[in-house]
Amino acid sequence: MTLIQLPAPFSHVGLDSVGSTNDEARRRVEDGTAADLLVVTARRQSAGRGRRGRTWESPEGNLHASFALRIHRPLTEAAQMGFVAALGLAEALDEVVPGHDVRCKWPNDVLIEGRKVAGMLLESAGDGWLVLGIGVDVATRPAPGETLYATLSLAELGYGGDTADVLNALCRHFGPWLARWREEGFAPIRAAWLGRARGLGEAALVRLEAETLTGVFAGLDEEGGMLLDQGDAGIRRVLAGDVFFPGL
Repeated sequence: MTLIQLPAPFSHVGLDSVGSTNDEARRRVEDGTAADLLVVTARRQSAGRGRRGRTWESPEGNLHASFALRIHRPLTEAAQMGFVAALGLAEALDEVVPGHDVRCKWPNDVLIEGRKVAGMLLESAGDGWLVLGIGVDVATRPAPGETLYATLSLAELGYGGDTADVLNALCRHFGPWLARWREEGFAPIRAAWLGRARGLGEAALVRLEAETLTGVFAGLDEEGGMLLDQGDAGIRRVLAGDVFFPGL
């Protein structure tokens, strides 16, 4: 086990290998050993997962981190944490690979130059706790055909640091946004996220479980749902789905 010194109030547990950092963080919440803002990382995951049950490739050299978080807001607002974290991660990437176009993509991806470099998975840990998993392709990216979207690694942009540096930058930027969300709610988060949004005002295709929608990405509602302008059919509110934009 290794420890990384993170900025207060974050604490860290680092493992060589684990099935899933999200599962490990949840276990620590359930047995009472997790403090708020505990970060669990692992060099490798053998059973990493992404949204909608997809496998998350977890090679050594990339960042696999899970945050144990007390929500401190109504449970109905928990999904907004993904937007909070996306802002922190986008600012961290501005710092570690400066000079590139970093964007947030609904619902919980972060892109550089239009390609996915990071994703997130939010899971309830019960009794006012949330586990936020974040994966960042630092050293390598998935092989072609293994993901829905074009991908990129930080190393391809010339980044020569390690995962500890990325995690430290993430915590420095995520912490203030988290505090603001807890104190002020979603409005300032929504405004800042939209300022970084990929595809705002552009044509979009959204794949749901049972149908595929087309329209224009018109923004977020006050809870974080995607607003899809379908012209004569009106505005459709989307809460979950895979979103595609031209050229992505």
